[in-house]
Amino acid sequence: MRINLWHTKELDEWRWSLTTKTYGAAGTYQQETGSRKDLREAMGDIANTVEYLVEKNENEQREN
Repeated sequence: MRINLWHTKELDEWRWSLTTKTYGAAGTYQQETGSRKDLREAMGDIANTVEYLVEKNENEQREN
């Protein structure tokens, strides 16, 4: 899983992208992106996204 986080001065936003193959559907790459004005909110979005992908992957493995 790769997470990139950067600040865009022009928009005064924290932007992020997350790319993963491990937690993508059927081993394919999956990308999620987002942006927030507040750094802590952006970090919270990243954490929520990671937790969601991990839980989704675990549930899919249990079903198979």
